[in-house]
Amino acid sequence: MTYILENTDQIEFYTNLYEIIEPFEIEFSEMNWLLTDQDYMIFDYEQKGAVNKLDHESDKITFQGLELLEIIKNRQIQFIWAVFCGFKSDIPSLTDSELPYADLNSDIWKKPDRFLLKQSEIEIISFDGTSIIFKTKDKSIEKRFLEKFTDAKKLERDR
Repeated sequence: MTYILENTDQIEFYTNLYEIIEPFEIEFSEMNWLLTDQDYMIFDYEQKGAVNKLDHESDKITFQGLELLEIIKNRQIQFIWAVFCGFKSDIPSLTDSELPYADLNSDIWKKPDRFLLKQSEIEIISFDGTSIIFKTKDKSIEKRFLEKFTDAKKLERDR
């Protein structure tokens, strides 16, 4: 099932990834993560400097779960655009044309329950800093997400 979180006071800003994953932090930390189509702001840059591995110029960035968890827990980063794909095993090899993206991707709206990458277990899409789209194949993660974010709505085709 795919959910969208927008127009809510349940989160300070939609693109605080740690608040989104908090209900399933353990599972998050056990996955491998692919980040694509990213645009972000580092709010604590002056105090803490750059974030290793984050690079506006990279088409894709890969993380082990604990590594990404450490970053999002301890840094103040707003992901304005981003596609995070979580995998229980290795991240698949992808050509540039296979990399998932959010900006101008009509499939997000026309095929909301289809994963951008079929191998993904979880997908978190930060959409223009105004909403989060959340997909998971794990019913227990879905349940915990919905318990925390009661304002989340099922993403319907062609909103």
